[in-house]
Amino acid sequence: MNRSFYKLATWLMWLALPTTALNYWRAWDRLPSRMAVHFDANWQPNGYTSREGSLMFALGIMAFLLVIFTVGAHAVRVNKPAAAWPVLISLYLALSLFWFASNWIVQRNLRSSVLSPHAVVLHSEFPHV
Repeated sequence: MNRSFYKLATWLMWLALPTTALNYWRAWDRLPSRMAVHFDANWQPNGYTSREGSLMFALGIMAFLLVIFTVGAHAVRVNKPAAAWPVLISLYLALSLFWFASNWIVQRNLRSSVLSPHAVVLHSEFPHV
């Protein structure tokens, strides 16, 4: 029973890939064509890409992590069974962090499609900027 539950828990990690794709799909028509994907220490965007680039990057990194984590989880289970569950929990935490960051980027770009008050003031003072 414990072994089959471990396998199920390992394969459930793969739900992160379709949920990330679903998040992009649901917001696709509202996302700006130029998305902010990198932010400085003050959380101001300083790196941009297209919607397609953002989606492909998020799904590509997620798929890469899932392959590495799945192989790693199975390898740990075979070679060091006592460490299998702590390692799987660590992998879930790392994957959750990346999943959260990918989905946060989508939400952040949905909010930034409306001009901030600072941008409105700047635009009214300097219309050609």
